[in-house]
Amino acid sequence: MRRLQGWLRVALVDLRGSARRFVILIACLALGVAAIGTVSAVRSSVEAAIERDARLILGGDLELRSQRSDVDDAVVLALEGLGQVSREVELNTQATANGKSAFLSLRAVSDAYPLVGSVVLAAGAREGSIAGLLAERNGTFGVLLSQQAALRLDVQVGEIVGIGALDVELRGIIDALPDQATAGFQLGAPALISRAALAPAGLREEGVLSQFRYKVLLAKGDFGTARTALENAFPEGDWQIRSPRQATATIARFIGVFGNFMLLVALSSMVVGGLGAANAVAAYIGERQGAIATMRSLGAKSGRILFHFMMQIALLSLIAVGMGLIIVAGATLALLPLLSGLIGIDLPPVLDVRSMLVAGAIGLVTALIFSWVPLLQARAVRPALLFRVGSSSAMEGLAWRAMLQLGFAAPLLAGFAMLFGLTLLIANDLVLVAIYFAGTLVAFALLRLAAALLRLSLIRVPAPRQRMLRQAISAIIRPGAPTTTVLVSMGMGLSLLLLIVTIQSNINNQIATEVSAEAPDFVLLDMDRSELAALEAFVAGTEQIEALTTTPMLRGVITELNGNPAPSSDDVPRDVADMFRGDTALTWSATVPPGTVIDEGEWWVENYAGDPQVSLSTEMRDALNLELGDTVTLSIAGRPLTLTIASFRAIDWRSPEFNFRMIASPGLIESAPQSYFGTIKTLPGAAPAIEAGLIADLPQLTFVPVGDALARVQSVFDGLISAIALVSGTAVIAGVLVLAGALSVGRQQREADAVVMKVLGARRAFVIQAFLIEYALLGAIAAILAGLIALFGAWSASTFLLEIGFAVQPLQLGLLAAGIILVTTATGAATTWSAMSARPADLLREEG
Repeated sequence: MRRLQGWLRVALVDLRGSARRFVILIACLALGVAAIGTVSAVRSSVEAAIERDARLILGGDLELRSQRSDVDDAVVLALEGLGQVSREVELNTQATANGKSAFLSLRAVSDAYPLVGSVVLAAGAREGSIAGLLAERNGTFGVLLSQQAALRLDVQVGEIVGIGALDVELRGIIDALPDQATAGFQLGAPALISRAALAPAGLREEGVLSQFRYKVLLAKGDFGTARTALENAFPEGDWQIRSPRQATATIARFIGVFGNFMLLVALSSMVVGGLGAANAVAAYIGERQGAIATMRSLGAKSGRILFHFMMQIALLSLIAVGMGLIIVAGATLALLPLLSGLIGIDLPPVLDVRSMLVAGAIGLVTALIFSWVPLLQARAVRPALLFRVGSSSAMEGLAWRAMLQLGFAAPLLAGFAMLFGLTLLIANDLVLVAIYFAGTLVAFALLRLAAALLRLSLIRVPAPRQRMLRQAISAIIRPGAPTTTVLVSMGMGLSLLLLIVTIQSNINNQIATEVSAEAPDFVLLDMDRSELAALEAFVAGTEQIEALTTTPMLRGVITELNGNPAPSSDDVPRDVADMFRGDTALTWSATVPPGTVIDEGEWWVENYAGDPQVSLSTEMRDALNLELGDTVTLSIAGRPLTLTIASFRAIDWRSPEFNFRMIASPGLIESAPQSYFGTIKTLPGAAPAIEAGLIADLPQLTFVPVGDALARVQSVFDGLISAIALVSGTAVIAGVLVLAGALSVGRQQREADAVVMKVLGARRAFVIQAFLIEYALLGAIAAILAGLIALFGAWSASTFLLEIGFAVQPLQLGLLAAGIILVTTATGAATTWSAMSARPADLLREEG
């Protein structure tokens, strides 16, 4: 034990004057730990909050939800027998004020709302309870608007807002709703109104986008007992019952999936940082070869050398981990309150110690894994090095036989196993983690292979006539040059950044150009025949409307497939599960709709008058194993209707055209109760005027301004990708640090090269320009390799994951490539400035 203590003391004393050389190692590891720890801690805090506040997020102990139509009075009485009940109706409508309009996701609530938690209002709201603020006062009902809607309408508390046919008073601005998180993505801005105001406003409660929610605070018993009682009392009930845990399952699943992806992006920065650690250790060991040879000549064995430098690396790694954890603590405490306002969940600023410990452990293991090869190279230094003149700092590579020995491979395998296990602790997805590790190894191997092929190609290519270019290329391919290290290190970080930027560009391009150009300006929902007639009259008298299209829509419940009872939503693939949760939408058409692609079968003739037939989407065919000639039975308005499958259609859901999974033949179905939806395409620039006209002439019409909806969708995508880009930025910063570390490995060799060139007559300007050209070439090559990997990854993600169009943005890639070359050149110049400015007399004096 005393011997180990003595060795440790010597290692620490030896480190005293060398710690500054490990700035890159400390920075890289601290960045990696900070990225992993922050993402993991924030995700864990959100998941813990969802688990803790599930009842608050739902707004009760039980929720009964019905889509499109309200439940029977008998169901309401049964709910009231279970405990206190709050009734909510959610629908979409327009609000107007000051000549402006805003699309609302309006919730009409009863006086009991909210059963759990409280609505948080901004300063300046009227005094009183929520029920009092929404109630009728002096003949005027109240409304609470979100900040977004109030800004859009340019209204203040106390001013009048038009909703439907009713003028209401704005009595408060909503800061937070206790149950907003379970509402999911909404097209309109949140708003609250009393359910008593719906009738005077002329707003129809039942509709395509309407939802009826009944939330219950159970007086006795638990959720399971209450659910069983309701299902037994109403076995044919066309509604859903959710517990707090079920209501928050979607949020938890999204947080889990997105959090895992962010963790893997953060882990990429740690991998790049590990390469930086390896470069820093290699540079340090290279410069300490003389000291190592002296220790060996004094009797130090290889184990003593390994312990000496491993303790130094371990101490420095602990310092880096500590710095990273300090960043984690600060970032977590800052981000949680900000995120709380974005997702509508209370996130107290607390630290997740488990996530921080795992992140620190990942940093330590990564540092030791990537330092292992340089440490073994240090152990292999021989005393004979003392008798060599002009030895460089470049380390000799290990022989393949040495790499196959148990002492080399076993620690590496054990380290990778520990890293895999630690990652699994915070990602909790074995398949995803395994794919990531395999993909990282493949990307690493491809970059190394590309670097090796590039070096061989440059060796075989005839030397250029231009002297400085020839000097730069020879420096890249010379023995001991850090070319491979630079390309692999920079390639890993840059490919990740380029991948994120390219995907974001394609998403924005899809929304801003392809979708926006083809999409209608307004989507009209849930019109009855009288509203359709009024709309057609409005369109006929408005020259600025380019086109109006309308489609009949029915809703029915799938009861049988081929004469057998329909499966439950839990027994079918997720793609079609929504069709078996209550009713589903369908339409009818005598002719083939525009843009329809028949994949199998044939369409019926235009004047078809035979037995009912149906055309289904190919996804229904594949998910339910259906064939031509099979039958589907629906219950429409309580009457069964059996349809024979005549064809299957391939549907492109990215198309702006509205599509139905089920299209029936004309005939019997035309007499069923139906509503209409439609689209309006206006002349360029006429959409605001048409919107104002629709609100003024048809105040009860429900329509969606597509531009606003697309903007909300794009803002969601932008927010998600910006978060990913922020985390991936740590990988790029680590890549720049790795570049500096890689170039510093050969600093002494470059000084020697500079001296030789100057002795042979080269001017200082020539030496500097040759080095700068070398760094620019390395940056250009790294940008090309990273760009190819990123383009392939972005194409795969766009085509197979996001299912959007893929397009290359040459200008964007060109600017990024130029930035990469500039950063590489500047970093290389800053790192090796001493080599550029080396004076021959100084170096020759040292060698003498």
